[in-house]
Amino acid sequence: MESDLPVVEYNLKHFDLNKLKTVLEENLKDYFCEVVVNVVDCPDLSVAPYNLAVSGVGGGNTGIVDLGGVPYIHPLCDRKKVYKLEDLIPKCIGSKDYPNGWYLSGAAAGPWPKFGVNSEMILNMKLGKDGKLLNNKSKVALISGGNGDDKKDVHVTDLDLSESRCALLANFMVSPGIKGKVLEIKCSKRTKNFDNYLTSSIRNALIKEFNSEPIGLGGLFLVKKSPSKIHVMPDFHPEPLNTPAQVDKWLKFYDMDPPMLFQSVLVTSDPGLALRLEHSHGWSLNIQNEAGHYHYDVEPESVEYHGFFALAEKIYRIDRPDRTWP
Repeated sequence: MESDLPVVEYNLKHFDLNKLKTVLEENLKDYFCEVVVNVVDCPDLSVAPYNLAVSGVGGGNTGIVDLGGVPYIHPLCDRKKVYKLEDLIPKCIGSKDYPNGWYLSGAAAGPWPKFGVNSEMILNMKLGKDGKLLNNKSKVALISGGNGDDKKDVHVTDLDLSESRCALLANFMVSPGIKGKVLEIKCSKRTKNFDNYLTSSIRNALIKEFNSEPIGLGGLFLVKKSPSKIHVMPDFHPEPLNTPAQVDKWLKFYDMDPPMLFQSVLVTSDPGLALRLEHSHGWSLNIQNEAGHYHYDVEPESVEYHGFFALAEKIYRIDRPDRTWP
């Protein structure tokens, strides 16, 4: 399937990181009591507390990939939409900007054929220059027991070098996986309502200065001193889900304990590509079976965020659905 997937490549305007630092440090104060933003060398992400598949990001040639989309899940699942990233990335993105391979980090629906059920995938893998999977720190969260009404029903498993597939949709950063300059963002004590969580606040802070100009960021963030509101998708619904209200009833929501580490991508505005503007999946650093899709922090008065984000140079829109949902 990957050989004939449609791909649209969109070049993003270049912005100086120091300019973005100034804008974020000023405008994020609309949403948090305490804000510190700096341009720094990316820390070593291969060691604790991160333990990711590569040493860093921010070394240039960073892209945001929007693969598939929600219309492949709702109203009914299209089970044919399974993507083997070892094949897809070399064919759809190519090696010109990635002569030593590709690092993929972000959020996706998991490879349902492997587990027999739907799942949330935290994508974190390094592909070699031949496309083969060299290091896989990806995880999958799924409902494995009961009806999913208790977070004890969630099971989290690590993926290995035999599995590079995702399904239905994915939003992730592609980069060489080397350390470079990144935006370090520290925010605490959120002051606004749940519509303005970290990634939404970053988008709004940039939009306030740059209006509709698309800006893409990819990276990671820690949530400390507050539980995070998380959902995990249960298995595919047998009947059509036609409205957001029906989907919310189908999803399983939990409060998961800090600290949690999230892989995240965001774009401030959609240049006509039917993009998902933000998507973050992550896992608990202390509790084995807590992971999933990030919504917001549960205790805004005590929450602390610490993130590192690389500036994207391109957007790759792959296998865009021919319809929207809802």
